[in-house]
Amino acid sequence: MTDRVLQPTEEGIGIAAERIRSGGLVGMPTETVYGLAADAGDERAVGRIFATKNRPADNPLIVHVADVEQARPLVDAWSDTCDDLAGRFWPGPLTLVLRRSGQVGDLVTAGHDTVALRSPDHPVASGLIRATGRPIVAPSANRSGHVSPTDAAHVLQEFPDEDFPVLDGGPCVHGIESTIVAIDDDVPFVLRPGAITLSALREVLGRVEAPVIGEQGAAPGTALHHYAPVTPATLVRTDELDELLAESEVPVVVLSIGPREADPPHSVIEMPEDAEGYARVLYRTFREADALRASVLIVEMPPLAGGLWRAVNDRLRRACVLRD
Repeated sequence: MTDRVLQPTEEGIGIAAERIRSGGLVGMPTETVYGLAADAGDERAVGRIFATKNRPADNPLIVHVADVEQARPLVDAWSDTCDDLAGRFWPGPLTLVLRRSGQVGDLVTAGHDTVALRSPDHPVASGLIRATGRPIVAPSANRSGHVSPTDAAHVLQEFPDEDFPVLDGGPCVHGIESTIVAIDDDVPFVLRPGAITLSALREVLGRVEAPVIGEQGAAPGTALHHYAPVTPATLVRTDELDELLAESEVPVVVLSIGPREADPPHSVIEMPEDAEGYARVLYRTFREADALRASVLIVEMPPLAGGLWRAVNDRLRRACVLRD
């Protein structure tokens, strides 16, 4: 691809780990999306992440750890509930928000008294954390507000003029970000829906509160406008699609759930009908739609059901204008 790409060998991971220990940045694959990794304890490196992504300083970062033992020193207290959740979902796409210890800097947490922690379920990510020997911050490797990358090539597209290397771990398995849960209060609260569903959390925790889909939040990835393709995108009901296509005087790309026909100059990208498949290709498909250079992107609204569809709808409502 380019000389910035590192293969996920022991040598490649070693080069990336040394880069991080030296205060540099590295593109890192995870099972959710690709992250822009740096030493969580190096304020200058953390600051470079904010500058490179043009990320607002009030948007906290998620700290990635190899395991529970690496997580414990970063929090004020590690409870039985933490053990239960980590035992079920770590390594995996679950981020826990807990009271931070003095080992976590203000820049990482955006001044909050809590820290977000997760242990990624990807051999390259876990290998890099262990080789580095330190916790790593790794927000999505894209410009702030843009579509998250799910392939090494996407990271290079986002940052063509940067010099940091990218570990190529292949396409991401889940394709959307982790679920974020605050468990400091009496009732755990989902700050961001993600690859771990609400029903799966309730199997472990019992009662769990969850936000309204698409509302503004304080967690990473919960701005009202986020994950957005370059092409102006609108989320519409299935029964509106044909009428909108017929009325459009400009080229339109449709993200259709299942097969659909459209006459030129319009085009259709068929999306999977299952939530897991849809989530896995969503961000990649946004990029494919942008490459078609249409004037408008129309996204057929998925089912408003629970499970993983909840996280998919959350991402779509932040990326698209919701048609009244």
